[in-house]
Amino acid sequence: MHRRRGAVIVRFTRGLAAVALLALAFAAPAAAQQRIGIVLLHGKLGVPLGTTSGRAETFGAGLIAALRNAGYLVAAPEMCWSRQRGYDKTYPDCVAEIDAAIAQLKAQGATAIVVGGLSLGGNGAIAYGATHTGIVGIVGFGPADDPTRKSERPEVMASLTRARQLVAQGQGDVKTTFGDVNTGGGGSYAMTVTTTPRIFLSFNDSDALTHIPANVAKLTVPILWIAGDSDPTQRASRLMFDKAPANPLNRYVEVHANHLATPDAGTAATLEWLAALGKS
Repeated sequence: MHRRRGAVIVRFTRGLAAVALLALAFAAPAAAQQRIGIVLLHGKLGVPLGTTSGRAETFGAGLIAALRNAGYLVAAPEMCWSRQRGYDKTYPDCVAEIDAAIAQLKAQGATAIVVGGLSLGGNGAIAYGATHTGIVGIVGFGPADDPTRKSERPEVMASLTRARQLVAQGQGDVKTTFGDVNTGGGGSYAMTVTTTPRIFLSFNDSDALTHIPANVAKLTVPILWIAGDSDPTQRASRLMFDKAPANPLNRYVEVHANHLATPDAGTAATLEWLAALGKS
């Protein structure tokens, strides 16, 4: 472990038994000091965290179970970038939906709110923290889909040009198909998304709210950033994390995981950070 700019950089290699022990150890602080509610956002074209997908894969189930066992309240909403909804809102409008999940947690008794997410969901959590108040922390599990690098890919570049042209022609709200990129357990791959030009640009244009470093720099609450050591989206993650304003509770954690496995692999780190946050 070492420190950097008011942050702590750590590596976690603990197994499931250690995670279970941590859940028990941190159950009391969560209940005794403040009732923390956590919103967890899924990744691009995914399903709510903890839900079984059509391929019988479940991501985040271990994390959610451990959080609930430790006394935390958890909401895992379906976002507009899910497989089912397929980009039915602009990015800012979708991020605004987090308010409903927060209201749900407060109705259940939460007195403090943390917003977190995987991949594009981590991006959304950071964007929410950069544009909203009233929360106490952000957790990013492999935050991704920053448009800066991916806009250099030929298929994305061509789609951006076409989307701008369609908006200029008055067809900004007519659905069409655009080239994009996504990341799974095996790495990054080309894909397509069918949505309107206006919505596509809200996720991918040069002034989109999805630019992670710019949003990290605007945070006023601490951030826990968890990166998988086999996750290609995290090659520049420490540089983006270092944009955060100095805070003694900032943490950058590297775990042994691919992109999609990061939430479960980061369970122990999340429990430790939340325990520290609850005492602050």
